[in-house]
Amino acid sequence: MNLKDRGLQGTVLLTGATGGLGGELLPRLLRRHPACRVAALVRGDTPQQAAGRLGEAMDYGGLSPAERARVSLCHGDVSQPRFGLAEPAWRELAARTRRVFHLAASVDFDLPLDASRAANVDSTRAVLAFAEEAMRASADFRLNYVSTAYVSGRRNGRLGEDELDQGQAFCNGYEQSKFEAEQLVWQASGWLPLTVYRPSQIIGESRAGRIRKFFGYYEFLKLAERGRMPVLPANAGARPDLVPADYVCEAMLHLDASAHAVGRCYHLTAGLANSPDFERIFGLMYQELAERRPDGNGRAPAKPRMFRPEDLEAMASPEELRRFHLSPLKLLLRTYRAYLAEERDFDCAATQAELAAAGIALPDVEAALRLSTRYALDARFGQRARSGAFERQPA
Repeated sequence: MNLKDRGLQGTVLLTGATGGLGGELLPRLLRRHPACRVAALVRGDTPQQAAGRLGEAMDYGGLSPAERARVSLCHGDVSQPRFGLAEPAWRELAARTRRVFHLAASVDFDLPLDASRAANVDSTRAVLAFAEEAMRASADFRLNYVSTAYVSGRRNGRLGEDELDQGQAFCNGYEQSKFEAEQLVWQASGWLPLTVYRPSQIIGESRAGRIRKFFGYYEFLKLAERGRMPVLPANAGARPDLVPADYVCEAMLHLDASAHAVGRCYHLTAGLANSPDFERIFGLMYQELAERRPDGNGRAPAKPRMFRPEDLEAMASPEELRRFHLSPLKLLLRTYRAYLAEERDFDCAATQAELAAAGIALPDVEAALRLSTRYALDARFGQRARSGAFERQPA
């Protein structure tokens, strides 16, 4: 029987519920499976702080009172043994859990490798230990594990869904720690029913551009709006892989209900053929700024010249370089340089065909990016919802 036919029963443990992707998954999960309950594992210095973070996520998701009643707070830390819970509470939670969606991760590219491992590898170990305990109580337990397409690291060529360790180097501790964490997951796949998802760079959902966390593209947009981008340090023809959040969420929920997805990896990516290049992306960004965010003198921020990151020092004018070295863009370039200089090729043809057959088609990426840009500008990068939304922190 297809799991979707009877709906998911029991408890779903969701990590990363307060993150960008988790904020989109939570309401969809509750509405797809009206008989399930969700235990949201949320960190916080105090239970009150964790409850506040979860409340903001539920507000964002537009949860009804009845839906909120099906969500319980589990105050803990996914990177700690037993999630930092007392052993009886941990065992009780495992005994009633039928699914885990592990979305939580530190997405700070600037962390040292040891810190990234502590967040991403240790959390995976803790989730796998929890899954082993949960399987004792339920024969239909299953783990949905969110990795990243960027386990590809610096390798050249197309990354297949059945590939992982190709001897590649990595751009940062985030990529390497997610690679090492996924290795642990596959080591457990012999005894644990699981599915691995590798999304690329997540942007706002495709209907209105909504998103909770403003990383990556949004960091450049914020500088551009403020007139703090004196140059565009990117390979104009390179195509970054951007994927709308709703596509990722709908894909995961569909595949979780498919028995044949157990033991498989899915690239939830756009693919190069569906991805606009940087010339088009930054053109769209400045077009939106011209229409919606004129500067204090009534002029829109001018689109600066674009240079490959490695050519910047040699080809930019003295004034462009002076402004660049005084701009926050210089620090941002340290974080994202590799992603601006090269494109990565993720094989997603089979996954997209399977999802399209189920009615889950990849949205138009450029249209979603335009809506995402408008949403970020209108929402002041999350400042209307809460202060500090632009702070880079684990999901």
